[in-house]
Amino acid sequence: MNDLLCTMPRIPEELPYGFHINWINLVDNDTGEVLWHTNDNYAISGNKFNTITVKIPRKVLDCKALTRTISFTSTHRIDYLKMRHRELVSLQCVHEWVSEFGTVLPDLNETWETTFTHKEGISSSSANCLSGDLVMETSFYNGDKFIGSTKILLYFQ
Repeated sequence: MNDLLCTMPRIPEELPYGFHINWINLVDNDTGEVLWHTNDNYAISGNKFNTITVKIPRKVLDCKALTRTISFTSTHRIDYLKMRHRELVSLQCVHEWVSEFGTVLPDLNETWETTFTHKEGISSSSANCLSGDLVMETSFYNGDKFIGSTKILLYFQ
């Protein structure tokens, strides 16, 4: 009889570190207008494949620059918070980058801003083609250890 026990790792019911997204918004950099805002916690624990569907105004595609702000907290210290961002069209990654935040202290509200610049050939007239086909995926890490992710399927209205 084999004394080795193989077990599947348990997926935590809560995110490691007590990581919580407080809110997310999209702001037009030229006007300062908030084009979209949510107070929903879009951080997903242990499963990178859950997708959240969101409806946002098609005019975000006309912005020269758009800033996404994520407000988050953690009940535990995170020594080296990193985010891996991916844009997927038709499930194909068209853009990917990594951002580094650094240390997150427990129970403090933090914000992280990412500015997206206008892509040539993309405008509100592209909304029908991109709607339901564009996914914004952000994965959160403490160093190289996965914390959670957001995977948002965008519909433009």
